[in-house]
Amino acid sequence: MKQSSQFTNLPFEIITNILSRLPVLVIVRLKCVCKAWLAIFESPEFSKLHLARSSAGLLVYQHLGASCLLKMFGFEDEPEVERHENNYTPVKVFDLSEFRCQTIAGSVDGFLCLRVVGHIHNLYILNPITREYITLPTLESRPLQSSDIVTYGFGVSSSGCQYKVVRIFHESELDQAGVCVRIPRSECHVYTLGTTGTWRSISIAPSPPLYYDSHSIGALLNGNLHWLARDLKDSYLISCLDLDAEVFRTLSAPPLLGWCLGSLVALGDRLTICDNTSENDIVIWIMKDYGVGKSWTKEFVISKLPNLDGECYDLVLPIKVFRNGDILMVWADFYMFYYSKRNKTISKIDIIELACCGSVEAILHVPALVSLTCFEREMINSY
Repeated sequence: MKQSSQFTNLPFEIITNILSRLPVLVIVRLKCVCKAWLAIFESPEFSKLHLARSSAGLLVYQHLGASCLLKMFGFEDEPEVERHENNYTPVKVFDLSEFRCQTIAGSVDGFLCLRVVGHIHNLYILNPITREYITLPTLESRPLQSSDIVTYGFGVSSSGCQYKVVRIFHESELDQAGVCVRIPRSECHVYTLGTTGTWRSISIAPSPPLYYDSHSIGALLNGNLHWLARDLKDSYLISCLDLDAEVFRTLSAPPLLGWCLGSLVALGDRLTICDNTSENDIVIWIMKDYGVGKSWTKEFVISKLPNLDGECYDLVLPIKVFRNGDILMVWADFYMFYYSKRNKTISKIDIIELACCGSVEAILHVPALVSLTCFEREMINSY
């Protein structure tokens, strides 16, 4: 009791400083200690301070029949850690089966964007820690056709004031080989959380007609969302949307083949493209200077031999480059694997019993206490 009294007698700023360094799930339990601490933890100022000091962990979205499980892991990223394939600590499991979601459309500041893929796309914004969610209004005026392409992005503006979901849609005409030869209609809609509660249409011009991959997710960097896309001449470009100005522009892509298995992500503070077209190697390109096309560098050439020999025709998604140069990646939605820069080897990792899993997605995610009630005008639900 005496030690507790000494702690509570500390200045408010010092108490807040100490508590803001605790793991998020510890804070969730400490909310029950006393009303004074509960008031601290539920204040917007504390939530923002805690978010700024939190580190990203690994979030794995696992589909098992009708069940959808969200599994959170922590990990260390120190140069002296020799191998990272077993360096994951289970933190929490969330059951999201009621959302019937099939894919993650983005993770920003503790918020997740989930979507249900089908003739009508349903979108949710949720915070798994606070167990709150928002259901976004649908946009479809008619069922989607097989040739329609829809891709999404979820991000925050460079000012940090506005969180936006972006939906890019286009009709496509394909030839007998399945190659896009014409884009009759292309449009983009933006939903700003906490404002009007409606989607707004914005112009995709002055970009030329681009063919987006429906499996791609907008990569957030520097307040911009980025998608790897092709023009009708099969040349690759990066479509970039400034979330503040809501203006599109294009960035140069590295010299990719006319048809490639490329995925675009933001690793740290750099745009990264992972090319899995070759049967022998996985090639990872890094844009060293943001926006400078000539700065694309072939940073990693990872041999698939012997572990992944012949496994091709699927996207490979880099999740994280560790400080010692090791890389965590996901092969399509089948499994995760790990590349050791030191040993030049690839190892499959099974931290979530993937053998009994229908599909899996993985993404870096910062667990946060920020409530969705910060978005005024939104209908907040709990699960």
